[in-house]
Amino acid sequence: MTTEEIVAELAKTAEEDAPGRSMPGICYHDPEFFALEVERVLRPGWHAVARWDELEEPGDYKSVNLFGEDIVVLRDQSGTLRALSRICQHRGHTIVEGSGNSKRITCPYHLWTYNLEGELVSAPFMDERSDFKTSDCKLPKFALEEWQGFILVNLDPNAEPLAPQLTDVDEILSESNLNKAVVADVTDWDSPWNWKVMLENFMESYHHIGPHSESLQKSNPAKGTHEMTVHGPCIALENPAAEGESRFWVFQIFPTLLFAQNRKYNPIALWYEMQIDRHDHIHLRIHMLMPPELAAQKEMVEFGRAMITQIHMEDIPVCENVQSGTRSRAYTGGPLSMQESTLHSFHKMLAEALQRIPGKA
Repeated sequence: MTTEEIVAELAKTAEEDAPGRSMPGICYHDPEFFALEVERVLRPGWHAVARWDELEEPGDYKSVNLFGEDIVVLRDQSGTLRALSRICQHRGHTIVEGSGNSKRITCPYHLWTYNLEGELVSAPFMDERSDFKTSDCKLPKFALEEWQGFILVNLDPNAEPLAPQLTDVDEILSESNLNKAVVADVTDWDSPWNWKVMLENFMESYHHIGPHSESLQKSNPAKGTHEMTVHGPCIALENPAAEGESRFWVFQIFPTLLFAQNRKYNPIALWYEMQIDRHDHIHLRIHMLMPPELAAQKEMVEFGRAMITQIHMEDIPVCENVQSGTRSRAYTGGPLSMQESTLHSFHKMLAEALQRIPGKA
């Protein structure tokens, strides 16, 4: 199948009445289809790359890579958040790696130095050229927004602002104080499966009856997890709870921002950051978000880490299995349950994005 034929097949699936059907297996495996996703879905999308507390002070910076673009997100000396290319405009060397705090950033190759607004302020010996202008060598900028404490970047210079599309979600989160939560802990997971396998697993609780039968199913049973709402680019699912337990929300901000918010223990939340590098691989970083006073409590953080590790260890074999099983020619994609209506909404968003041509209305 050509990529456009795959898109047509996905669009046909997405047009069905909810709860719809699973996506064709080829959507998880074909490198050319993944390249099309990068071009039409991922590069034009908003992606969370940091939390506010990672860039709290002037001079704080963090290096990221989004679909081949090396970027540094930082807070300049005036307190403004920026997303800049971290590719030196001289010979293409990366200027900075990792994270830290600095008043300026300097390319290690020939020591070209930029301020935190992206302006070139020093270039050794370049004054020997009469036509050289530092103003011609600014670091390119990328769209950046801060929403609910997440710092998001978009590679599309014509990207529609995100926050105005999420006012209904702000209302849902109005009592959560999520925007004040800090990163209390991060666990890293090498994940040999397609990004959509991870997303779909995160966005439905039907599977609580299977791999999570001794964990989440006891506190948040699968039955009834179809109370889903769509708010612009956001899919929100509220999970019911057993007696005495707490309900929680899971959210997807299309295409890749995934987080869960516990109602009882506000503002404890989990952010699943998918660093997508191939059609069959992601690097997953699970961030535990807490209010500062809880993040300072070692016992609370250790308890949260143990819980996260248990849940994700239960998810790993099913994600690996789905990545393998959807490759089979015998797999055609089956009907989804009402508890998986979130997936149908995601499939519709994905199909619509894939049918848009970048640069055209």
